[in-house]
Amino acid sequence: MFADVAFVMSCEHATCDVPKAWRHLFPDPTLLQSHRGWDPGAAAVARSLARRLKAPLILGRVTRLLADANRSAHHPHVHGEAVRRLPEPERRAILATWHEPHQHAVIGAVEIGLAQARRVVHISCHSFTPVLDGHTRATDIGLLYDPGHGQEQELALSWQRALTAASALRTRRNYPYRGRDDGMTRICRHRFGDAYLGLELELNQAMLTDNEFPSELRALVCRGLIDAVAELTAAV
Repeated sequence: MFADVAFVMSCEHATCDVPKAWRHLFPDPTLLQSHRGWDPGAAAVARSLARRLKAPLILGRVTRLLADANRSAHHPHVHGEAVRRLPEPERRAILATWHEPHQHAVIGAVEIGLAQARRVVHISCHSFTPVLDGHTRATDIGLLYDPGHGQEQELALSWQRALTAASALRTRRNYPYRGRDDGMTRICRHRFGDAYLGLELELNQAMLTDNEFPSELRALVCRGLIDAVAELTAAV
């Protein structure tokens, strides 16, 4: 689609599944099915983007409470509370089985993309609960990036403009989280430098219907990204 840009799509919190060996740690299914256990709707958005952009897609395979693929291995919350109580060898085994393979797959996809193009645009897809700790999140779409990375900032600004021009949805940058926080994009940013552009897409779960975002919204997000990348490449 773009001669000098390769795409990678991922969804670190794609599921709330727990492997059989660890199910005893999570007796309450409502916890797993809540926003603490996964990002409902995010995997379908990642699939739509990957299909439209003909990009590799890497999906997390277990609940973030077992091993959060959007955290560094050394992060204190890479495991949920129940897993943090396990002996260290068991925690290491969980990381080796369910955490490292996801991160290695994303890194590998970026490496392949950079062998084929000057830049890689990686979109890490997420969704967020509309109310957290009593505070309402005042946006529909969040675009997270590193403000110190010039092209990431330009891409986020262009994507925001495209989304705002095409709909009445509220789009904010580096909200409800900061783009520099620990996560998959930060890990790749430090590894690959300026040739890597990593943005986290955050969609408000208030827009879900039966744990799915409307197809119109998925299409809007995709069109906006394509327009934003076109604007970025034309300017360089």
